[in-house]
Amino acid sequence: MTLLRIFPCLSVAVACLFAAPFAYADSAQGGYSVTAGLGSAITPRYLGSNDYQFLPVPYLHVVTPQGVYIDSTKGVGYRLYLPANFFVDASLNYAFGRKDENETWQSGSNYLKGMGDIPGALVTTLTAGYRLGMMGDVTVSADVPLTNRSRGETYRVGFKAIVMQVGHDRLSTSAEADFGSSKYNQTFFGVSASQSANAAFPQYGAGSGLYAVRAAMSWDHQFNRHWSISASQQITNLTGDAVNSPIVRRRLSLLTDTMVAYTF
Repeated sequence: MTLLRIFPCLSVAVACLFAAPFAYADSAQGGYSVTAGLGSAITPRYLGSNDYQFLPVPYLHVVTPQGVYIDSTKGVGYRLYLPANFFVDASLNYAFGRKDENETWQSGSNYLKGMGDIPGALVTTLTAGYRLGMMGDVTVSADVPLTNRSRGETYRVGFKAIVMQVGHDRLSTSAEADFGSSKYNQTFFGVSASQSANAAFPQYGAGSGLYAVRAAMSWDHQFNRHWSISASQQITNLTGDAVNSPIVRRRLSLLTDTMVAYTF
């Protein structure tokens, strides 16, 4: 799993992805697929916060036989399947920024007062991957902002797999390593001289590199061909320059979500 990336690097949307991580593989068989759902999530106010908030999570996933999709977790995109189980994917989405006050619908906390707001940006995500049959995939991705370029780029290496499937129940797992450019890590974990003067944090510089690793488990139950329910738990561990940032109050964070979905 989110809501396209409500949080700059940790979003409710990411959790929703775990609820249907293999929908794209299924779409390769041809035909249209439309799934709508509604769920809820408990997530930190920002990556590094020790305060959590509850959010409702709407979900929409539409795939066409031509590979074009609309997804509330990824935006609008196109996936092309290549020979030998390889694929490429390109999508366009809007990534929200971060507020320096408590926000209901996006990342933000009163603890960051004086840091200023990080603006959102139109982002394109480029992905290359390898399918492990119908059991999962391995991917490398890049998020490149098309507007507000000062927020910087992020890169990910990810793995998803079904670990058990019994009857109408499926247990799957995923892991991800997140890397940020120097601009990105400084924007979300650094403290500039002007920010330090306005906020209660010392000046801090964050360079490029690995800033977080994530792992998740999800459970899906199919009631019938239309209705399903899912639940997932994701743990994120900050690392590199990010973990030593003065704005980080907790290096480990959890994201929990549940969702009920209907496939037409």
